[in-house]
Amino acid sequence: MEGPAAQAEDRPESNAPALSEGSGVPSGPDAATAGRDATLQVIARAVNLGLGVLVTAMIARTLGTEGYGEWATLLAAVGLIGYLATFGLESVAIREAARDREAEHEWLGAIILARLYMIVPAAALTALAVTLLSHGHEMLVAGLILVLLTPFNGFNVVQLVFQLRVDNRVPMLVLTLRSVLWALFVLYVFLTQGTLVELAIGLAATTAIGALVLVLAARRAAPRALRPSRKQLSRLLKDGIPVGIAGIFVIVYARVDQLLVYQLRGGHQAGLYGSVYGILEQAQFVPISIITAIGPVLAASWPGNRDRLVHAAVASAEALAIISFGALAFATVAAEPLVRLVFGPGFSQAAPALPVLGAAMVFIGFNYISDNLIVVTGRQRVRIVISTVALIVNVAGNLILIPAVGFMGAAWMTFGTEVVVFVGGLWIVMAVLKLSRPPSGRLGRTLCCALLLGALLALVQSLGGSLLALALTAAAAYPALLFGLRAATPAELRALLGRRVSL
Repeated sequence: MEGPAAQAEDRPESNAPALSEGSGVPSGPDAATAGRDATLQVIARAVNLGLGVLVTAMIARTLGTEGYGEWATLLAAVGLIGYLATFGLESVAIREAARDREAEHEWLGAIILARLYMIVPAAALTALAVTLLSHGHEMLVAGLILVLLTPFNGFNVVQLVFQLRVDNRVPMLVLTLRSVLWALFVLYVFLTQGTLVELAIGLAATTAIGALVLVLAARRAAPRALRPSRKQLSRLLKDGIPVGIAGIFVIVYARVDQLLVYQLRGGHQAGLYGSVYGILEQAQFVPISIITAIGPVLAASWPGNRDRLVHAAVASAEALAIISFGALAFATVAAEPLVRLVFGPGFSQAAPALPVLGAAMVFIGFNYISDNLIVVTGRQRVRIVISTVALIVNVAGNLILIPAVGFMGAAWMTFGTEVVVFVGGLWIVMAVLKLSRPPSGRLGRTLCCALLLGALLALVQSLGGSLLALALTAAAAYPALLFGLRAATPAELRALLGRRVSL
């Protein structure tokens, strides 16, 4: 197995990044374009987050803690096994297609073919998992309906056509369409006090509609007809299997806590944990947006332009820190009224887990960047080691803490596991890029801003401030702190918004 300090794998000359004439710099989108695309995605995904919070609130109020625990457990199982339909090959396909644009249609065709091969075993394993987990006929039927999501989730791979062009407007429109349809369906279930089975039907139907629209749009946007190449498929599987194995371990430790809470402490505790964990999952739209936009830039920069790669990675980390540090400060102070507002008084007991999962979210964001860098630099096999250690730590810790302290044990293990992954990933990236210390950028100033924001919010709350008062204070004070302590500048904000954003 490769060590973290090993040299980059030799690649065929045709797979090297294209160079700008006379510059020695890989051609393709620059970090500014990626930044604007990331901004567009964050805005679009934030709109979808608002819909998602509304949907989650209606589902929680419709099902109650027991029913919501069953729903969250089914989604965790479907997500866990459904990963087999993707197997983490996208990052490898993006890396190679960004470097070999002439063969882009072959790389994308290869990953689509690989997805088709994986759909049947993934669906069969998902059906087996929900059958073993289900307690009662209704949960079983709902779970089997959710198995239908497997092939349609696999079709989403065609959005790589847009990602390679650092222009994700169409995927964001499709995401919004899906969210609106899903919200309307959940509203109907909420008003009619529907069942778990009806929710499963709605989720399967809206997912299918979104996937089909995305496929049709990608066919029109692709400059050449996508066709699988045996050579590219072989290379994709060779490099992608280590990524997929590591990804399986990541999905397991990310989902197994929900399953263990349900099995060890029952539906009520699973419902409490699933509610706040759902906020964590939806909040991942920020790192997903940033890495979706910056990924092709990182891939095209290595190995020809190490400085551009480091600069883009640090800029991404700074953007993530600004958002995640501020969100953590707000969640730490406003956890109880926020959970009560979204899920109802019956879920108030879940509030202590929100700051813990918010702290985990900080490291999850950084881990998105380090994972991408590990794949871009050809160290995907080392990810297996990190993921294996993280899985062992997570499962062992959950088995000890969940019986002792319930869902809070699962929350703390989520945080601890992400710290383990962060330390391992940072060590590998520093070794590969030959960095003597982590490039901190403005992370320290951003952390100071977040700490000051938390102290101000605590003061407002102690004076009897409501959730609305806390939100308004954060909205006004945090940007002022960021600009005042030079953690961000107005010029950078104008650069990100320099291109008109339309959804």
